[in-house]
Amino acid sequence: MINRFTRFLIFSFLFSPFIGFPQGEFNNWYFGKHAGVTFNSGTPVALTNCSLSFAANHANASVSDSAGNLLFYAGEYYESENLQGTVTNRNHQIMPNGHNLYTGWDTHQNYLVVQKLDDDSSYYLFTMDEEWNPPSYPYPYPKGLTYSVIDMRLNGGLGDIVATQKSIQVPGANQAGQMLSGTRHKNNHDVWITTRTYRYENVYKTYRITNTGLDTIPVISNSSVHFPFPYTNSRPFMLRFSPDGNRLACIYTDTMEYCQFNPQTGYITPLFKVCFAGAGSNEPNVEFSINSKYLYLSADYKVFQYDATKTDSTQFVQSKLIIVPSSNPYDEPWLQRGPDNRIYVTEVMRDSMAVILNPTIQGAGCNFQKNAVYLGTGNHCNDGFPQFIERYYAYIHHTGQCLNQQVLFYSIVWPTADSIHWDFGDPASGGSNYSNLPNPSHIYSNLGTYTVELFVKHIDQRTDTAWQVVTIQPTYEPALGPDRSVCTGTSVTFDAGACTGCTYQWTDLTTMLPVGSGQTYTTSQAGTYEAAVTNTFGCIGRDTVQLITNPQPAVTNNPLSKTICSGESTNVALTSNEPGTNFYWTAALTSGNITGFTPDSGLVINQILTNNGSSAGIVTYHIVPKVGGCSGTAVIFPVTVNPGDSAKVSISASTNNVCSGTSVTFQAFPTNGGSTPSYQWKINGSNAGPDSPIYTYNPASGDLVSCI
Repeated sequence: MINRFTRFLIFSFLFSPFIGFPQGEFNNWYFGKHAGVTFNSGTPVALTNCSLSFAANHANASVSDSAGNLLFYAGEYYESENLQGTVTNRNHQIMPNGHNLYTGWDTHQNYLVVQKLDDDSSYYLFTMDEEWNPPSYPYPYPKGLTYSVIDMRLNGGLGDIVATQKSIQVPGANQAGQMLSGTRHKNNHDVWITTRTYRYENVYKTYRITNTGLDTIPVISNSSVHFPFPYTNSRPFMLRFSPDGNRLACIYTDTMEYCQFNPQTGYITPLFKVCFAGAGSNEPNVEFSINSKYLYLSADYKVFQYDATKTDSTQFVQSKLIIVPSSNPYDEPWLQRGPDNRIYVTEVMRDSMAVILNPTIQGAGCNFQKNAVYLGTGNHCNDGFPQFIERYYAYIHHTGQCLNQQVLFYSIVWPTADSIHWDFGDPASGGSNYSNLPNPSHIYSNLGTYTVELFVKHIDQRTDTAWQVVTIQPTYEPALGPDRSVCTGTSVTFDAGACTGCTYQWTDLTTMLPVGSGQTYTTSQAGTYEAAVTNTFGCIGRDTVQLITNPQPAVTNNPLSKTICSGESTNVALTSNEPGTNFYWTAALTSGNITGFTPDSGLVINQILTNNGSSAGIVTYHIVPKVGGCSGTAVIFPVTVNPGDSAKVSISASTNNVCSGTSVTFQAFPTNGGSTPSYQWKINGSNAGPDSPIYTYNPASGDLVSCI
């Protein structure tokens, strides 16, 4: 059977790579002296709204939601020369119960936040006291590793520390100091929290967080570095896990202990130690590139790059390259990888950050830049940034389960995906069964259960696979029939059809307001209406219908009568007050002996009526105006037909096809004209010429000559 990695390589040829998408929990950083940046736009932009009492000395915490909205941040402020560990809400106010946390004056990794795995509104805030206690501490003895629980539902949604869950000492970690870090379990769900103890023991203690909470029995691992207490010339500074969770770097004043970490068991195996000069007051620290290939170490006022894949000490040391020859004036620079996978560098007590733009590139190609991000007037770096838990996962969420409707899928992947592939479990859909979009959709045309697979390859070559079962349910589709056209004031009832257990929602799409909730809806108001029918599976079927209302038309002819001679057309052009009106008529003989009338419809009554008698007769038309389905009031239109033939006339021209400027004589020949007929000549419909059977003029080409 083909393995998943091989299968993914095949997919890589079939589907183009996808550039990774961000996770907003780590997008807002508050640190140093009132400094802050946000990565919500993709690149860091200075934040100038940090609490004025905030001044983080070393690594602190800064937490946002997945959309990149700030939730809270934790650090210190100084009051009467006493250090106060605090938690500040998104309004930059200290939480009501967020004072006096146990943090060390000189602890380098003071804070670490882990979202509770069984409650996405609550967070563990781990704080680290230090072994060495200055006299100014408000409490007499170091507390080691403690944690508090922050519930974001408290204080009106601004969050607060739960009063009964504040500064709880972690069993067995009271001797821990300085160092605090974490990474994900191999299952990509649970979390490992690691610290280092010193007073009477020199070991790593790693605690596991699961859905049931913090396991207080640690995994204990020996260290190859031992320190007396109190400290002499060598002190501990920080722990850093590689993004893939397989390496751990433990940094001291003049030594780095490089370790193997087992993300399945939580056990740490020291591999070797790397020594450096530890010049002056330099406090070294370390960061990994996103692909875990390179380790960056700030020490001796320089920044070095190592090949983190080397597990042999000699090869590891030989891979060392100097990236920054002298970090001065970047005294004690701190390194932290950002959401954009660049590594940011503190410029201590300065108003800007440096950056390693391409940390996955070996040597000078990693591109270190000084003064890369301006922090604003009066905002300074100290020797620390917020630290975060490395987080690998690939989750599937979906909305929709209805036949022949879009089912939307959402991938939640961390860290940045190099490429992504979906299989919707619907091979009958052909090429539509696959996608390499982060948030695709799929339409299932058959009922049933489908297994959806999400396969992800991360930028560091690690792969993850997630599955989700989707059951496609039937949808009731209402049928409202054709659009309707009625007279104003006439009511129409639309029927969405009977559906057992269904609910109905009628909406006027013109106003987008709900208008009914029954199977039928009756209205006389013009508009477009939608019936949405939701069945017991939550599937919604929809149909729309338009109701057109027309004002009642009227016949506006005046007068409503006419007299013609026998053999003439009625030629009654009908008019109305409403555009688009059509007319329907019947005809009946009222008197006399008249023929030629019939019922019909149209815009003109054009019927030739013949009087077969010796006296006048009358034909009465019964006319009804209509617009769409709307009929107006009928009117009576009598036409009187006189006996005898009507007057007729024919004309001739003395010549046709004449030269320009040549006169032509026209002559009229009347029939039934009587003894003294009168004549009206017309040129192109305009009156012209004398009252005479003869008319002479110079015509223009195309003139139409007529005579009445």
